[in-house]
Order: sequence, then structure tokens, then C-alpha cells
Amino acid sequence: MPNPGRVASLIGGLLFASSAHAADSWVIFTGGETPNREAWVVDAQSLADRSDLVGFLQRATPAEQNAYLKQLRRREPAKPGDPVAGPEPVYEIQVNTVYENATKPNRLVRKYWVNCSQNSVAIRTSLIQWRDRPMENVPPDKFEPQAEAIAPWQVQLVRFACLVGPDPKAKAPAEMMKRGFFSIGDVGQSPVDFIWASLWKDGKRPAFTYLPGDAEMDRTVRSLEATVARGQSETSKALDESRRAANRVGRNNLMDLWIGKTEQEFVRTWGPPDRVENGADGSRTLYLHRGERVQGLNAYGHVVSDVNNRCDITVLTTDGYVRDYATQGAACAQQLR
Repeated sequence: MPNPGRVASLIGGLLFASSAHAADSWVIFTGGETPNREAWVVDAQSLADRSDLVGFLQRATPAEQNAYLKQLRRREPAKPGDPVAGPEPVYEIQVNTVYENATKPNRLVRKYWVNCSQNSVAIRTSLIQWRDRPMENVPPDKFEPQAEAIAPWQVQLVRFACLVGPDPKAKAPAEMMKRGFFSIGDVGQSPVDFIWASLWKDGKRPAFTYLPGDAEMDRTVRSLEATVARGQSETSKALDESRRAANRVGRNNLMDLWIGKTEQEFVRTWGPPDRVENGADGSRTLYLHRGERVQGLNAYGHVVSDVNNRCDITVLTTDGYVRDYATQGAACAQQLR
């Protein structure tokens, strides 16, 4: 016999990887009158920085790029008057929308990207849990476009993400309550039970009239697993590109000349790499270093001098050709001319 509990497990555990940690749920908005009440619940543990570094680097002027690089290298707080630049702050966050009315879904489970500078929200993943029909994994081409946060729940979502995203310690319950955020703690994979037990005690909870079979749930598992894998792959590629782009900004050195040339040519000129990693997609990552770090020690073993002339070079090749590179080290500007 089908196990209805699997439905909640599929939603919480597959579509969103946040099931690996305890939830930190907050009610950010409630609206409507019975029997049409709705509640919006976010999981603070799902907050993740998704700032568009690549987009910033593509649009920024050379002065803005240099200002951003200086910020990255700065060890002390910025001084008054120092130029500030960087990608617009964007945060990803999981949102559960719970519905009281029996004709609406039991809940929507979505991930949004919140752009703090633009005061906008955009759907990234969306799953509908119906009471009378199968779960619906909404394809990306059906998502609503990025929109300005105008609806009250959207305004609260932006406020929450842009407050807690930069500073997770900002979640002092008393202060959050003043802003309209109510902590409900770890409610597991779904906040629906809590909403009905604590906020809608005077309402009549609609029953589930549809119970999926095991075969259908297995198909849902495969579909959601594919969604997760696709999202993780896209995120990984974006992060890798961001890191490489950040390393290349402001330089015009010989490494740029190697993009598009063969790996064989590169190795023939630079010598065998110190280490090679083979990717599952057929790509290869070559690791090389130039220069050394030399530390001088006194008779007691204490460091009395430290000269770091090392530059680490990472080269990504695909189908035998150099596609990209990254460098790290204070001496790279001198080593790679």
C-alpha cells in the first residue's frame, strides 16, 4: 500500500537539499480570512549567496573592477571615501506557501532568488503539492519572470533575505518580531502541521483525496533528482566561472594567449603539470606552480623572514584544448608576464 508519508519526504529531501540540516523556519507573512487564509514560511538555513559576479565583471568599468579587486585583497575595514564596487547582492531562499482553501494546493515549495539592490524576486524551482492530484514539478519555462517586490509577502521576503543573508546573527527574535517575522524553529521538512495546529486552529483542514502509487512516486523521485542534479551542475559552473573571471580581471598577460590552444602545446612549453585531475565530463584540470616560498628560521625555530614568490596556476582543458585558467598568489603579476 502506498505510504503517504513518502510524499513529504520526496518534497523536502529531493527537490531541496536542505533536509540535511535542521530547519530554521520563520513565518514572514499571513493573509486572508478563513477559509481562504495563506501563510508564507521561509527556512533561514536555506539562505545562500548567489551574487552575480560574472554579470558584474561583464558590465563593470575598469575603475569598478579595480575597486572590487582592492576590496577582495583588503585585510582591514574600508576607510571613509574608499570606492566600493561589486556584484549586486542576491540571495537564494526556500519558501513554503501554505493554503487553507481545499481547492488550492496544500502548499507550494519554491526557491527564490532575491535581488536586494533591485528589490526583486525570481523563482528558481517550484513544486506544487496538491491534495486531489499528483505532485507537480513546474518546468522553468512556466516560471513567472523576475518581478519587483510589490505584494506584501514579496516585500517581507526581500526584507528577510537582505537582512539575514549578509548577517545571520541578525535573527534576534525580539527584533525580528518587530519586523513581522515570527520564528517557529525546526518544524522538519514541512511547516504545514505547525500552521494548522498553531495559527489556523479554528479552521477545518482539508483531507488528501489522492494517494499516489509507488510507481508514480518513483517517477517523481527520478524527476526531482534530475532537477537537483541540473541545478547543482549549473551552480557549480557559475561559481567556477566566477572564480576564474575574478582572477583574470585587470590582467593582460601571456596566460590569456593560451586559451584556445591545445593542451599538448601548453605542456610542451610549460612542462608537465604538478598534478592533473580528470573530470567526469571529460575535462582535465592541470595544476602548476612557479616560484617558491622561502622562510628564514632562527636557532629557536621561529620564523624571522618570509619571502613568498610562489604563483599557483590552474588550467582547465576540454577536448584537448585550453578553455580557461586561474591564478593565485602575490607573485603572479611578476611570474606571468
